[in-house]
Amino acid sequence: MSRHRLAAIMFTDIVGYTSLMSSNERKAIDIIKKNRRIHWRLIKKYRGKWLKEMGDGTLASFSSNVDAVMCAVSIQKATSELDIPLRIGIHQGDVIFEQADILGDGVNVASRIQGLAEAGGIAVSETVYNEIKNKEGLESEFQGEQVLKGLESPIGIYKISCHDFSLLDYSIDTGELIKPLNVGKTKTIFIITLIIILAYSINYFMPLMKSTEFEKSIMVLPFNNFTGNDSLDYVFESMHASLIGDLGRIGKLRVISPYTSKKYKDSGLTLAQIAAEQNIDVFLDASVLCFGDSICFQPSLISIDKEEKQLWSDRYTKDFSQILNLNNEVTREITAEIDVTLTPQEENLLTESRTVNPDAYEAYLRGMRYWGMGKKEDLEKAQKYFELSLEIDPNYALAHLGMSSIYGGLVIHGFMSPAEAKEAKEKSILKAFELDSNLVEVRTSFALRYTWGKWNWKRADIEFRKAIEINPNYPFVIAYYGQYLTIIGQIEKGLKYSEKAMRLDPLNSLYHSIHGMNLKNARKYNEALILLEKLCENEPEQGIGLPALWAVYHELEQYDKALKIAKRIYNLKGNEQATTVLDAGYNEGGYNMAMQRTAEMMINLSDSTYIPPWQICTLYCRAEMKNEALDWLEKAFNEHDPNMTFISVDPLFDFLREEERFKEILESMNLPLSK
Repeated sequence: MSRHRLAAIMFTDIVGYTSLMSSNERKAIDIIKKNRRIHWRLIKKYRGKWLKEMGDGTLASFSSNVDAVMCAVSIQKATSELDIPLRIGIHQGDVIFEQADILGDGVNVASRIQGLAEAGGIAVSETVYNEIKNKEGLESEFQGEQVLKGLESPIGIYKISCHDFSLLDYSIDTGELIKPLNVGKTKTIFIITLIIILAYSINYFMPLMKSTEFEKSIMVLPFNNFTGNDSLDYVFESMHASLIGDLGRIGKLRVISPYTSKKYKDSGLTLAQIAAEQNIDVFLDASVLCFGDSICFQPSLISIDKEEKQLWSDRYTKDFSQILNLNNEVTREITAEIDVTLTPQEENLLTESRTVNPDAYEAYLRGMRYWGMGKKEDLEKAQKYFELSLEIDPNYALAHLGMSSIYGGLVIHGFMSPAEAKEAKEKSILKAFELDSNLVEVRTSFALRYTWGKWNWKRADIEFRKAIEINPNYPFVIAYYGQYLTIIGQIEKGLKYSEKAMRLDPLNSLYHSIHGMNLKNARKYNEALILLEKLCENEPEQGIGLPALWAVYHELEQYDKALKIAKRIYNLKGNEQATTVLDAGYNEGGYNMAMQRTAEMMINLSDSTYIPPWQICTLYCRAEMKNEALDWLEKAFNEHDPNMTFISVDPLFDFLREEERFKEILESMNLPLSK
């Protein structure tokens, strides 16, 4: 993601360092360590942003020319007292911040100006001089106009010095700097463990009523890796998700999910364009500057009004044993800067932490990615990753939840009977609850269990509310709470929740699919059609959105399109026989006959393989065959098929609502009798 910005660019360089390195390597290393410590502290002090280190040189940016110059004279004072011969160049210009680099003429000019400075000196361009020439305590000397490489016209160069050191902050810290990057596998795992768990350290509940409205919205941009070690990117992705998880527990703050944030990484859009698309108030742009025995982390908070404005920036250097405090500090700074008040529960929440094995966590995340796609092969891949996660850590609650979701997915999509899945599913979810009942994922899973597994609507509502209290920004629980509300007849309220999930994770197809289903069940077919057609065009194999689109085409009596989607679904399931029968039935007697013949084919197949009665029931519904549809609906009810929960609102069953057998089923499930 490229971002243009007007900035003061500061280049520094140790004079004669290469020669010193050749003659006295130990002394050279000691000097660069002390130089680096001085730079980190003073760039932070003067609200600058450390960009990168290039051998013995450093590159930093500032939003203010005055801050850049005051930082430079402070650095020169501190380094001179340690006999470090430094030269500094500063220029203000338009630059491009692009991932782990900074580009543009402003950078090149600052580099050329730095080369004009003498040892212990500071050289600035005329642009910078014009803003600092009246600054108390500073002295300037015109060095003439210089023709710099790459520029057509000469620019004025000024030498800057300070005669009143009381204005400066240049205290010297000669203690040892962080150790050089030397990350072994074991240490990396331990560090990531400490980092990742922050997103899941949730031991206090926040009132649900405080999560219904957001005061501000924030997107945390993918972290910039300025360590020079690209192999650590996966660590910083975990840090990114962890910080979003911590921010997400603040009830009044709308926090965009990691999934959507990462989708914008290489979009080429400016922050202003992203803000307009997703209604963002502020962005957090953060960089990891060093990673080893210590981690150096620099976050910057940026608002978008008419132009980008840096609200706050800081730099943290943490020993890895203290890394658990990092997200807490950043979260507090952000909420204070944008005037979001923390409740006492939220204050306490930010101090809690737990551990998790990072390899197990990574396997779990990969599994959840495939689970969301919904196709059989995706569920199988997801299951392998969850099993791998449990091999690494048998007591990992999230992986047990993953296994539970696999069995649920296999049942929902007709690959396994509820009876076959019941025991394993119950065992997995109860184990997860035993290990950690305060994880938002665990509470969400219990809510799903009581909704689709047990049809216990009152207990389901309790579990959904507890999950949302834990994390009001967790789109998964919010989306499915929307479905739950729709099922029990609170359709408009359910739509608000599924729409809210899309706002939190606007580029995630799962939540678009769920909202599309809710719109269809609310009889808002045109809205559902627009949403689902776009979704299935962008993700043609989306295993949840396609059935919803089939249903919408059916309700709109666009039978040619409905048939086309039905064939696509069966092809994705590898059921070529069904697609053949659909075509033959359609040629025989149109859409209704295609549905009837496919149902009959499924019944014949059920002698040798499991075919969910629910699937046969819905085919007979589409064929408008009441008795047959009711027969197979009763069989689905007896099997406790989780899809049964939708019969109270799904328009597919409207032609059965006056039937006594249908009313008896609804009454047995304690569902509303009317649509």
